[in-house]
Amino acid sequence: MFLISAKTDDPRTEATWKKAMADGRIDDPKGFAAFMLGKTSRTFALNIQVLPTGLRRQVLLAYLFCRMADTLEDDGELGETTKISLLESFRGLFPPGPDKSARLAAFRADLPPEWARSERWDRLLVHHCDWIYPQLSEFPEAVVSAISRCVDEMSVGMIDFTRRQAKTRAGQVLIESIADLDRYCYYVAGTVGNLLCDLFTLHSPLIGTKRAQDLRALSVSFGVGLQLTNILKDVQEDRRRNVSYIPNSLLEEEGLTESEFLSSEGESSEKPGSANAAAARIMARLIEKAAAHLRDALEYSCLLPRLEPRLRLFCLWPLFMAVENLVLMGESLNGFQSEGKLKITRKQVKDIVGRTSLACWSNLWIRSMFRGSMDRLQAALARTQAGARPGAQHAADAVSGAMP
Repeated sequence: MFLISAKTDDPRTEATWKKAMADGRIDDPKGFAAFMLGKTSRTFALNIQVLPTGLRRQVLLAYLFCRMADTLEDDGELGETTKISLLESFRGLFPPGPDKSARLAAFRADLPPEWARSERWDRLLVHHCDWIYPQLSEFPEAVVSAISRCVDEMSVGMIDFTRRQAKTRAGQVLIESIADLDRYCYYVAGTVGNLLCDLFTLHSPLIGTKRAQDLRALSVSFGVGLQLTNILKDVQEDRRRNVSYIPNSLLEEEGLTESEFLSSEGESSEKPGSANAAAARIMARLIEKAAAHLRDALEYSCLLPRLEPRLRLFCLWPLFMAVENLVLMGESLNGFQSEGKLKITRKQVKDIVGRTSLACWSNLWIRSMFRGSMDRLQAALARTQAGARPGAQHAADAVSGAMP
C-alpha cells in the first residue's frame, strides 16, 4: 500500500534523501514524492493518507506540481521577470509530449543553481522535479489531462499576479477589490477544487453525470473557502514577504492605510473610532466571506457518495479545520496583528479527525456538527464586535442568517 512516510522529520530519513539528491541518484521515485509532500505540507500530508491508494497517488503528484508553481511565484529572492520566465517554462511541461525530456531539461537549466544545495525543501522539490515529473505519464490519459489543465491554468494566473506584484513595487496595489481577491483565490485554489472534482469523478463509478455536475457547481467555492481562510490566518506572515491580499477597497472604506490595518498599538477594538476597530470590521467581513464559501464546501462534501467515505473525509477534515480557524479568528478579530500565527491546536485536529470519521456516513450528523461550529463563530463575532459602529454587526448577522 502506497503511504506517506511517517518518518518525514526523522533526521536519518532526511539525511538519506539529501545524500540521494547530492549524488543525483534516485532508486524510489514514489517514496521521494511521498517524503517531499510531508516536507512541504503537513496538513495536506495528513488529509491525503485517507484517500484510496490509486487516487491518493494522483492527488499527491498533482499537489506537488501545484506546490512547485507556488514556490516559483512565492520566492522572495526571484525577480519578477525571472519568475514569469520560469512559470512560463514550467507550464510548458504540461501536458507531457514527445519532447517532454528536452522541455524538462530546459526548465531545470534555468533554475538558480544554488537551489540544488538549498536548505529549503520547496526549492529542492522544484530542482528535483525530474524525479517526480516522469511519474505523471504513468496515469491514465484522462487523469494526465485533468492535472495538466489545473497546473497550466494555475500557472497562467500566477504569471498574471506576478506582473501585478511588479507594479506594486511602483506604488500600485496588488489586490484592489473583492473581485481581485476572488480572482487570485480562483487561480491558486479554485483550480484545485475543479481538479479534485475531476479526479473524484474519474475514480468513483458512484459519481454519475448529474452528481458530477452538482459537485462541479460547488468545486471552486470549496477551494476558495480553504484558501481565503489561509489568507486571513497568514496576514502577518504575508506582510513579512511584503505582500498583502487585503483588498484596498475595504481599507479605503474604513479610512485605513495598509500599515494602520496591520499595526497593533494597544488601541481597543471596542472603541468605534479606533483604527483597531476598523481593522476588526474588515476582518469580520472577510471572515463572513470565507464562511459563505465553507458552507458551499459542506454541501460539496455531503454530495459525495456515502459509500465513498474516504473521499468525504478528505474534504471534511480541512473543512472543519478551516471553520475552527475562523472561530479562533472571530474570537480575536485583531489577533492577526500579533507576530504569532493564530491556529488551532493539535488536540483540536485530532478531535476533528475522530468526530468526522464517525459522522462521515450521515449528512444529518455532519450538518449538525457544522451548524454547531458556525453558531460558535456567530457568537464570537457578536462578542468581539460589541461596541463597534452601527452596521458592524452585519457580518455576525449574515453568518447567522445564512445557516441552514
